Amino acid sequence: MEFLLLGSLAVRRSGTPLELGGPRQRAVLTMLLLHANQAVSVAQLTEAVWDSPPVSPESNLRTYVAGLRKVLGERLITRPGHGYQLVVEPGELDLDAFDSLVRQGDEAAHEADVEAAAGFYGEALSRWHGVPTAELSAGPLLRAELTRLQERRLTAVERYAKAALELGRFDDVIDRLRRESAQHPLREELWAQLMLALDRSGRRGEALEAYAAARKHMVEQVGVEPGARLRQLQQVILESRVPSPATLNAHRQLPMDIAEFTGREAELRKLCEPGPQTTVVISAIEGMAGVGKTKLAVRAAHQLVQRYPDVQLWADLHGFDADELPADPAAVLESFLRLLGVPGGQIPESLEARAALYRDRLAGKRALVLLDNAAGEDQVRPLLPGSASCLVLITSRRTLLRLDGVKSLFLDVFTPGEAVALLSRIAGADRVEADREAAERVAELCGHLPIAVALAAKRLARRPQWTVRDLVAQLERGGGLGARGVFDLSYQALPDNQRRLFRLLGLHPGEDVTAESAAALAGLTAYETEDLLETLLDEHLLQQHTPGRYGLHDLLRAYAVEQVMAADPPPARDLARRRVLDWFLHTSWHAELQLNPVRKLEIGTADPAVHPRTFADRDAALLWCDTERANLVAAIRDAAEHGLPEQCWNLAQCLWDFFNLRKHWADWIDTHSVALAAARSVGDRSAEGRMLITLGIGLREIRRHDEAVECYRQALSIFRAVGDKSRQEPTLNNLGIAYMVLGRVDDALSCYEQAAEIARELGNLHTEAVISNNIGLLHADARRFGQALERYLRALEIRQEIKDPYSEAILLNNIGEVYRGLLDFPEAVSYVERALEMFRAIGDLYGQAESLDNLGLALDGLGDRRGAEKCWLESVTLFEELGEPKADEVRGRL
Repeated sequence: MEFLLLGSLAVRRSGTPLELGGPRQRAVLTMLLLHANQAVSVAQLTEAVWDSPPVSPESNLRTYVAGLRKVLGERLITRPGHGYQLVVEPGELDLDAFDSLVRQGDEAAHEADVEAAAGFYGEALSRWHGVPTAELSAGPLLRAELTRLQERRLTAVERYAKAALELGRFDDVIDRLRRESAQHPLREELWAQLMLALDRSGRRGEALEAYAAARKHMVEQVGVEPGARLRQLQQVILESRVPSPATLNAHRQLPMDIAEFTGREAELRKLCEPGPQTTVVISAIEGMAGVGKTKLAVRAAHQLVQRYPDVQLWADLHGFDADELPADPAAVLESFLRLLGVPGGQIPESLEARAALYRDRLAGKRALVLLDNAAGEDQVRPLLPGSASCLVLITSRRTLLRLDGVKSLFLDVFTPGEAVALLSRIAGADRVEADREAAERVAELCGHLPIAVALAAKRLARRPQWTVRDLVAQLERGGGLGARGVFDLSYQALPDNQRRLFRLLGLHPGEDVTAESAAALAGLTAYETEDLLETLLDEHLLQQHTPGRYGLHDLLRAYAVEQVMAADPPPARDLARRRVLDWFLHTSWHAELQLNPVRKLEIGTADPAVHPRTFADRDAALLWCDTERANLVAAIRDAAEHGLPEQCWNLAQCLWDFFNLRKHWADWIDTHSVALAAARSVGDRSAEGRMLITLGIGLREIRRHDEAVECYRQALSIFRAVGDKSRQEPTLNNLGIAYMVLGRVDDALSCYEQAAEIARELGNLHTEAVISNNIGLLHADARRFGQALERYLRALEIRQEIKDPYSEAILLNNIGEVYRGLLDFPEAVSYVERALEMFRAIGDLYGQAESLDNLGLALDGLGDRRGAEKCWLESVTLFEELGEPKADEVRGRL
């Protein structure tokens, strides 16, 4: 027999539904099923069936029980003195199966097997098809039972959503959470998980709309504002502190498929053949430049998505880019890990550790990884997943013989038939069939190279008055075969302004361009430039994988560089390069104003033809930095390589806060090392010192403390030599921090004291407060609590004078820690509560988590264990949202 309670109430025998009677009889059965194999008293059944029971409910209940016995037979028994009991065998009741699956999910979650937990929770929820309330006549007891049942379902929904979010399966839960939050609008956890899922999938606007909808329901229905968790989460999203991939979808990274893809049917079939079930599938598409390797890989990837739906990652490895070094596998892994939800601060430093974490994140997932333009096996090997559920597609101009388990596919130029088919698809079948012989000659003149055939076809398509024979004449007049002849034909036919922009794009740093950066390069407005870029796109001389961003194929970039070197004299090239670097520099400066308004950077004026972007808020500035990061790093290198050292080190300075915020350690160290070399190359001592400080901070962040100390020492020597006390002060402070981490307490204290003396001499209250706080930390670590308190209180006095709430909150929390060390728990609670209030006011989640942990310790010292645990629970929640490993430490206190 089969009992179905998780939806419309039903009982089946051998698959045949049984007649269960009217609403009250069904209410009796529901109550008995909710307490299967237990006696349910007449009083309980009465309260379950009626709001106002009849005079003699026992008689009515006997009638309902008799009706059910006709259906259920001996399963429904009378327990004299105890009521009635329904006998249900194991596996017969869907509620039991649901509860068992949830327990298995809980066990998997406890063992940190998130993949298994999500599977169990998802299977448990699939058993539900509603709650049996509509067809029942339910009294108060049964309504309460059904509410508890609904609570069990909603708890499973929340646990499933949490696991899915951790796995990065945002799309899987968004629709479910929308439905659930609409049906249960006062349940804050559902709204919170919906906001997180939307934000982490790049839909920040929708996440904020969800908060607005939640707030509207709560204010209108119960007259209160949302709770602290929802308010804090809204602030997190507004301030971009949740590690989210900006507008990127972390698990949907494939480039656009190509509408005009033609031929390659046999190759596609081979790539899409199911591989072995025991190892990761690796397919390498090899062939010459322009033969269509990337187009084939992208088409195959889109056809394989249904087989690998969980994750799709893509990276251009720049293995054969004349203007850019091959991508560092460690940097590619950093990007992949961020897209897989790993916060920057938790990404390991070494290549081996990153590769191990990457394999762990993809373990068990049906993931497709597309690695384009690979230089060789050593570049690819760390990027390979370890799970048999994954597939890797690689394109390269080299044969990857040393890659274990690779299935190689050599891609040659088109056959004559495929080349003519592509020409027909783009230029029109009627025109091609009208002169098939001429079409075959076009294919021959293009060397049957796909990129050349496509470009020639585009040219023909845009000139309806031409015949195919006219195109042949144009190509033969150019005198060249293959891509070069077609490039010449397209380029020479452009108007002067389009030719100029095309060749200047060969000077643009980085992977792609926007209308704004290209406008700076050409000395035009963005509106003028966008029209020109769209025309070049129409002419098939540019590519566009993302709306608003344009790129050059490798062959066309080399051709553009060749043309600009031939047509534009060195002064014109230098001016164009300076303008575009000025645009990146001054736009980065405007972004820095939003990211760190306190930090005052001075940079020179830009060329009058340059119109840098400005930003309305911090979110917009961060989004631009995230989007342009690869170009910004390339711009720093470009400035160094072409004798523009000031642009080089100033751009590195402007990006410092961004790199620190997003924890892009490799970019930070790389760019500041380049900028340091640029400063030294022209003997600019001040710039050299500044670069040494910021490079030292980066080295300290990745725990290369001895190297950081050497940077600070060199910087201090420079600033003492040039008499710049304003720079000596932060250098000494940073040197003191490095010494403190290394355990050289006396050296650290000496540096702090020297820095504090300079700060007082210069009247720099902000720095004096920073240093007083650091000295306090030093004393507190040594358990010299009295001396620490003295320093903290002096720093607090200054902070209150200069109105810096963030630093003041840190100090209040530190003072609370000192009072806890002095066993003055009431004073500790007083200061930490003030710190917590300030952190909440400014929306600093990390500060809130730290102070909640501290407050819990202080309350525990007072003997208020319940209050302490409440603080620690909230602290753990915040640390987990921030991806901070300290969550485990705080959880250990519970």
